[in-house]
Amino acid sequence: MAAGSAGQAGLAQRDERRHEELYDRWLALCWRSRVGEVIEEMAGWAERLGRPPPGEELAEDDPRRVLGSALTYLRNNQGRMDYVSYRQQGLPVTSSLVESLVGEFNARVKAKNKHWDRPEGGEAILQLRAAVLSEDGRLARFFAQRPGSPYRRPSTN
Repeated sequence: MAAGSAGQAGLAQRDERRHEELYDRWLALCWRSRVGEVIEEMAGWAERLGRPPPGEELAEDDPRRVLGSALTYLRNNQGRMDYVSYRQQGLPVTSSLVESLVGEFNARVKAKNKHWDRPEGGEAILQLRAAVLSEDGRLARFFAQRPGSPYRRPSTN
């Protein structure tokens, strides 16, 4: 979470206990939909750390860079972080369900060696994969009933 790495970055000195306390505080505030308070506190830390000189490239682990990234994330997503309301509505408050589904989709539909460059064919691929994986005879029925199939029986109507 953005608050965690920023909690470590916000305290430039190596005080592990204070890092954990700050992280826990910011996490609890976000969980209670009080992201604005976290943004204010982080902005205060960012101000105390100061801006780098113009043109200076900051290292990946530089506290100013980590804190800046976390602040940008929170500012851009604050409107989508109303966790109290989401929990009251019974909605999921994590992306893990979607991430798991994407992994499952990739494993079952795309796999490592399966690619297609026609997005409009995605639905057809999904239907075909569902027919193959379902093992309920629908694929055989499709091939037997499709127009032009040598195995298709003429209708008696």
